Amino acid sequence: MRYSGRMPGSVMPGFGSYPQVPQAQTATANSQILGYLGRALSLEFSAGQHYLAQASLAKFRQEIPYAEAFVTLANEEFQHANLITDRMVAQGALPAGSVLRPAGPATNIAEALRSCEEREIALIQLYSEAAQYCANFSAYEDHALFSRLLEEEQSQLMRVQSWLEEYFHNLTQAYQPARSFI
Repeated sequence: MRYSGRMPGSVMPGFGSYPQVPQAQTATANSQILGYLGRALSLEFSAGQHYLAQASLAKFRQEIPYAEAFVTLANEEFQHANLITDRMVAQGALPAGSVLRPAGPATNIAEALRSCEEREIALIQLYSEAAQYCANFSAYEDHALFSRLLEEEQSQLMRVQSWLEEYFHNLTQAYQPARSFI
């Protein structure tokens, strides 16, 4: 009797029993690009966490439209984190552990929106630098990802800034003194 590693009726799975993942392109993995991806992942998770905290604070202050807007922003940031993780895996890496920046308190919507604006600017700066680096090294897939994320963060920043302008406009309209001498 000969030993067979795959005997008929055996419960031991063979090579074909596991899903096959395409081989990562580790030969083209660049440590600088992986560094950008890791930093981006930390910033995206930090922003998402911060936006969820701002949503809770806004709900507590009964500012429901802003709370919903913050939840939308958080979901977008978590989608970005998903794209970044996919790209890391495609390069043969896994997230090593993100260090998150703590969420900051805000006592009103203006403070909350300013803190969100600050986080968006940090992401824009990172993606701009990363996209330029990838362009210089002909890392086309990474450049496409960072360029896409850059555009989406710029769009988010414009949204946050428009909410801030709208907030201040509504605030000034609500406190217009009556122009009467009587």
